[in-house]
Amino acid sequence: MNEKIKRYQLYNRSRKIRAINFNAQSSTLFFKVIPFLLHCNYPDLPGFIDDPDCKFGIYRFLPDRFLDANLFRRYFPESSALSIKTPSPYARNPYIHSLKTIGSIGTIAQAAKSDCDYWVSVRHEELGERGLELLNEKCTLISEWAKKHGLEVYFFLMDIDQTRENRFDSSAEEESAGSALKLLLKDELFRTHILVAGKMLLWWLIPPGLSHDEYRQHVKKLVASGASMDNYIDLGYLSDIPRAEIFGACLWQLNKALDSPFKSVIKFAYLELLLNNADKLPLFSSKILRMVTFPELLPEDEPRLEITAIDPYLLLARDIVAFYQQSEAVGKDDNLIRECLFLKTLEGMKSQKKSKHLKKTMALMENWHLLPEQMAKFLHIRNWGYNDLLASGVEVHNYLISTYKRLRLIFSSVEQEKMEHTITQRDISILGRKLFTFYENKPHKIEYIRSLSRDIMCQKDITFHITKYEGKMYFYAFQGIQTSDSIRENINLQIRRGTHIVTLITWLVVNGILQKSTEIHLAKNLLQVNLSEIKAVADKIISHFPLITFSKIPAKELLKKEAITQALAVINFHKLPIRGEKEFHSSIITLNNYGEHFIHHYTTLTQLKNEFRQLLTRHYVSRWNNNLEVFIPPQPEQYYIEEKLKK
Repeated sequence: MNEKIKRYQLYNRSRKIRAINFNAQSSTLFFKVIPFLLHCNYPDLPGFIDDPDCKFGIYRFLPDRFLDANLFRRYFPESSALSIKTPSPYARNPYIHSLKTIGSIGTIAQAAKSDCDYWVSVRHEELGERGLELLNEKCTLISEWAKKHGLEVYFFLMDIDQTRENRFDSSAEEESAGSALKLLLKDELFRTHILVAGKMLLWWLIPPGLSHDEYRQHVKKLVASGASMDNYIDLGYLSDIPRAEIFGACLWQLNKALDSPFKSVIKFAYLELLLNNADKLPLFSSKILRMVTFPELLPEDEPRLEITAIDPYLLLARDIVAFYQQSEAVGKDDNLIRECLFLKTLEGMKSQKKSKHLKKTMALMENWHLLPEQMAKFLHIRNWGYNDLLASGVEVHNYLISTYKRLRLIFSSVEQEKMEHTITQRDISILGRKLFTFYENKPHKIEYIRSLSRDIMCQKDITFHITKYEGKMYFYAFQGIQTSDSIRENINLQIRRGTHIVTLITWLVVNGILQKSTEIHLAKNLLQVNLSEIKAVADKIISHFPLITFSKIPAKELLKKEAITQALAVINFHKLPIRGEKEFHSSIITLNNYGEHFIHHYTTLTQLKNEFRQLLTRHYVSRWNNNLEVFIPPQPEQYYIEEKLKK
């Protein structure tokens, strides 16, 4: 048993080191500063709750070893929490039994913008309803503080007993849970977690391959042998996952894929691997368990890795690629999976370029045939033309949709009468609404493109080109810095053509192609507006309509009736002559509570005022409610326009 604990500790430490090598600054916050803040409660420290009922603190946490005086002063130079003249800020009776990360931290999948999900294991009966509410508030305050340091951090307060019994209260509005995920969520916790502080999971000491009853008997044997259960938390065991849960997980993962689909391909393929295994679901958490603490149970043909080389994400990708290569139905998709895996690796390559671990990882990927066929091309993805980026994004989206259809067909044909969906109708409505938001076409809607991710699609430079053909104006957006002459030679760099420049700019912004960091240029121009005014309207649209993150659209909004929440009116952007009220050109961009953008154009003042009236009376959108802005580019008739709008 001691040998297994040592192997686990070495593995856990290696995962932390991998995260530190990736980004030492964020790792300091993940593994030292944030646990410290959870362990103490002091007025001048982030996360302070001024209530004696607040329960906090982590079991077996040694604050001085986690955060020395120098590191404390670096982050909290004004704090008096460690002064000998003040009472101890630390918890006398800690209530957090174990603090773990869940997800990509410390694996090849970690990226510069990776958020950190913490699984906070507590006992609700110890906290009480009020204590749980206050601890959750404390976690929220710490998350807000972390965001100021450029990190997205989420805490999931999970009851130990409920987790052991596979009962999860979290709903689909939370990023990592929902009725769609139960045992799969536990599987992900077991195979990806890093123990940050507190008690070790007893799971690491339970041999894989047991039935539920055998697991219970093994725990009793450990207790009888003198093992102190106070050193561990028992979150239960996994022998398999009901097929009924896979459908909900597919729907959930398809929703997660809307923001950065290439990142979801590995998880989606894992679901197909699970559902296609007719005998017993090959849980990957069981394989990690064998590799770390039960190497003697590994198959003879399984290569033995150094414990510090075990990367759960990379090893899962290896198994998935092998499965796809052996499958006649989906064999052609194995290279797509390798491409997405390589893109995940590229996300961290800049930060890890001097890391020995990265070189070892790349060598492993080569040995395991995980590198894509066109690796050299993907190394320079930031230099791809827009059409190549879009084509690759469409390929990934098509894979996700076709895989979802295949899995749904398998699900409906296998043991149909015996299985019931584990996902609730409420969550089906929520997740289905998100899919409609992304894929459904509607009149006047700004459609979302099927991109790899909006980070990859963001352009450093965009050149607008305005021409006239057969009496009609056309507006073009090109990649890079272009001139009227270079455009003729680089027509392949065209991103989009439109007949209204405000619509074109809105489409670019909504899809993340034009962001704050993008430099805007102007080649040929047949309008009275100049480059600075094009930049001004783009800045206004960017600031008024931040990029939608589909996974974070609140569930309560998706269950409501559709309603407009924000609007931006652009008045006479083309500076056309205003002839009374009958020729008064304007556009209104709106955003609804589902995350959909629409744009409407008006040619008279009466139409515009009627729309303002509708926005106010039906949706409570107006300048007085601070959810309507009006943008008028500088022009001779600006004062006249402003006066007309007041009447």
